[in-house]
Amino acid sequence: MNNSFNPQLVKQVIIGTKSQSRRKIFKLINFRFQYRSPNIDEKKVKDLNNDKYDALKIAKAKAEYLSKKYSNKIIVTFDTTILFKKKTIYKCGNPECCKRTLKAFNNKSHELYTAMIFMINNNLIKSTLTKTNITFKNTRVRDINNYVNKNFKQVSKAVGCYNIEEKGNFFFKDIYGSYFNIIGIDIINFLKILRSI
Repeated sequence: MNNSFNPQLVKQVIIGTKSQSRRKIFKLINFRFQYRSPNIDEKKVKDLNNDKYDALKIAKAKAEYLSKKYSNKIIVTFDTTILFKKKTIYKCGNPECCKRTLKAFNNKSHELYTAMIFMINNNLIKSTLTKTNITFKNTRVRDINNYVNKNFKQVSKAVGCYNIEEKGNFFFKDIYGSYFNIIGIDIINFLKILRSI
């Protein structure tokens, strides 16, 4: 896949993500970018309003953090947020939080947004925001508890406390929009933008 891009361009790109799920997607399509972790406190990003634009604001804050450290590099960052009952859902730090979150989603719908920011020398090149609507099945409380107990280390790294690409796929009743968006990257948009730079 890298052959369709200018090799110098690929070398210039830094992907700002800690997400192993995103890194696996890049590996599957044979992209060998540099990876760096944008170490920011997402909850302290300014002007978060419990709306779909929170994902863009957080992704931009990550890009600004890395762009200041790596001059003349194309920084690409992401953020995935969930809106549920007009509130932004964040990652959970303990199993009880995960269980509460998944029980709240049970037999209901929520909106998942993934933002993507392209930046160089602290100047914005491009931003995108992709929405996916998700409806959960009615799952037994016992099954939710078992899922969290067995998979907490993994799901604690995911907003919403589920991984559609692995053992969490049994929660899903309906998906309207991009599957890859749920994993954390709108890969089609990513490739289009990279080709246009």
